[in-house]
Amino acid sequence: MKKKIVLAIALAMVVSLVFPSFVMAEGDPGLENAIKTVKKYFEIPEELSEFSYGVESRDGISYWNLNWYGKSFKGSNVSATVDSTGDILYYSCYMYEEGPQEYGRLPKISKAQAKSKAEEIIEKLNPGILAQLKPVENNEIGSLDNRLYCFAYERIHDGVPVPSNGIIVYMDKQTGELRDYQKTWTKDLSFPSKDNILSLEEAQKAYIKNLGLRLTYNAVHDMNGLKVFLAYSPVYNSSYYVDAATGERFYFGDFYGAGSKNAAMDEVRLDVGFSEDGVVLSPEEIAAIEEVSSLITQEQAEKIARNLKALKLDDTFKLERAGLYKRYPEKNKYNWELYFSSKDEEGKTNFSSNVSIDAKTGEIVNFNTYYYDGEKTPKFNKDDAKEAVEKLLNEIQPDKFKETELDEQEEVTIVYPENEQPSSYAFSYTRKVNGVLFPENGIYVQFDAITGNIVSYRLTWYDIEFPSAEKVLPMEKIYDAFFSEIGLELRYVIKPEYIVYPKGGFTVDEAADGKEKSEAKLVYAVKEGKPTTFDANTGVILNYDGTPYKEQKPLVYTDISNHYAKNQIETLAENGIGLEGPELKPNEKIKQKDFMLLISQVINGGYEFWGKSALSTDKETEDLYNVLISQGIIKKDEINPEAPLTREESVKFVIRALKYDKVADLSDIFNCSFKDKEEIDPALIGYVVIAKGLKIVNGSGEYFRPKEELKKADALIIIYNYLSI
Repeated sequence: MKKKIVLAIALAMVVSLVFPSFVMAEGDPGLENAIKTVKKYFEIPEELSEFSYGVESRDGISYWNLNWYGKSFKGSNVSATVDSTGDILYYSCYMYEEGPQEYGRLPKISKAQAKSKAEEIIEKLNPGILAQLKPVENNEIGSLDNRLYCFAYERIHDGVPVPSNGIIVYMDKQTGELRDYQKTWTKDLSFPSKDNILSLEEAQKAYIKNLGLRLTYNAVHDMNGLKVFLAYSPVYNSSYYVDAATGERFYFGDFYGAGSKNAAMDEVRLDVGFSEDGVVLSPEEIAAIEEVSSLITQEQAEKIARNLKALKLDDTFKLERAGLYKRYPEKNKYNWELYFSSKDEEGKTNFSSNVSIDAKTGEIVNFNTYYYDGEKTPKFNKDDAKEAVEKLLNEIQPDKFKETELDEQEEVTIVYPENEQPSSYAFSYTRKVNGVLFPENGIYVQFDAITGNIVSYRLTWYDIEFPSAEKVLPMEKIYDAFFSEIGLELRYVIKPEYIVYPKGGFTVDEAADGKEKSEAKLVYAVKEGKPTTFDANTGVILNYDGTPYKEQKPLVYTDISNHYAKNQIETLAENGIGLEGPELKPNEKIKQKDFMLLISQVINGGYEFWGKSALSTDKETEDLYNVLISQGIIKKDEINPEAPLTREESVKFVIRALKYDKVADLSDIFNCSFKDKEEIDPALIGYVVIAKGLKIVNGSGEYFRPKEELKKADALIIIYNYLSI
């Protein structure tokens, strides 16, 4: 479906968000009211004695941007946005703290306490609004590195979510204070009735007919190069919906036109830098490569560029820069990157071209040109554009062009309000292999309807092997999985102001004042939260890298309600620390590898194994131990993954994690007060004494019980105490 944007109007809106539409005179009561509104609800610290403001206006509403800050350069500030109706839309508070910050430590405020306070703030600022809000389910794994709790609420109308409207609140885990408040709320919004809309079953049929899934080749880029796999995924991106009333395809676009299905073919690039991966070769290295390979020379590359008629590189164009660069993600591929420019008598660049040429084959891989002669009126239509584009492709890439299919979804037109027809047309031709589309590869071309020039060309074409597509699962099975595991939901989408969409999307409201009205539309949308790519051979949901998707949920246990360690276990779980549930089996003995996993979750913020609550493969276990060995927490001869862990062994690993082991090894200087100290490994006396002094372990009365095998619950208490130091 063609995507049509009234660019100038859209840009006008964007500009209005950045630059004030007008500035009120000093002493204007609007500013005074805005300041008083903020100070009514929030206390501004005395040290923030400096003040600045700005104002913007849209649709008769003023938006006051207020900022309080100090004279020092430490960054403390309070910012707020208040509209002329008295609505606080944004509030942020940052206060510089002296000394080390408490990152990587357990929060002093529980998540439940923070949520309660967040909702108090929301209700205070917006009396009665909580009845119109629904908490957004947060399946993110907690992290000690994040000092803030995030609570998101989406707007609900008649039981249907309005995802673009809502409130987000960030609360400090250590102080319980509000750090950030964001409100997005469309005022005077009209909602269509839910009467006579499609049932969910009817919507699913409409989705299959008008949107649907398709079989494609997908590529994974990793350290080992490129891997291609077959997958089913949606034909259309997330800006497309099923109209809840008609079942037709409905487009809900954005300011910038082309929706994105893949990284390689998703944007209109008006200029290209010299190297996408930054790998620059020295003259010596270039010479060495040319000596041992068959790469073309710079002079040959320049000749190829000048011979391409579409570039129009006559003698007035000078080669300003040239370089040889490695081409990501393919191995042993290099491009010559050439930059040409033509200057007027005053030395001003009026015309320029960036050209990329395959240094092995001489293929033109990429070019972008800039022409400016002051003309603004389009002289060419879509048919002219397509004819010119396909003529070029038949000239320079006839074989590859035959292996592509025009992607109508990716077609973009840009229209300036002063013109009746587009000033630019863009076409994407997707590569097809074995009758299956490969969206990551293809040819992208942009045509300037004002000058009649091809202004952008991009070829993405990997030299790789593709798996057979003969034994993939039938589409029907994939649809069954798609609707059962992901599914559709009824949703209101809001018409953005100032944007005109093609047939199938919103249309212009010819209101008397010339302004578009705020209106919502009922649609069926694909539920968010999970990838929408399915393995074509197994039917399982895949991550972007082709690995099987596993839903990550916060750790919640069903068997600790009456346990003595319940509070410690739940606090750790809220911060992403714990073992896989839903049953913890707290009184079960813990294995060494599981205790190592707990330690890995807390050291360095748990970066290496963040979000991991179980070791599912031998490779993961091996990687875990390699990390801990490198950090001095365990030695190679101590590795015994499946063995139960004793109390004294647990202390040893914790003290090493704290980096106190050098002192702990001086066992002769320590006086151990436990009555069963004779049972403690002499080499671990220092470790036990330090752990007791730091209140990591307390023992059982006067006894430590060093050889006793550790329970999961007690292991988690040790981790809790470690983080409470």
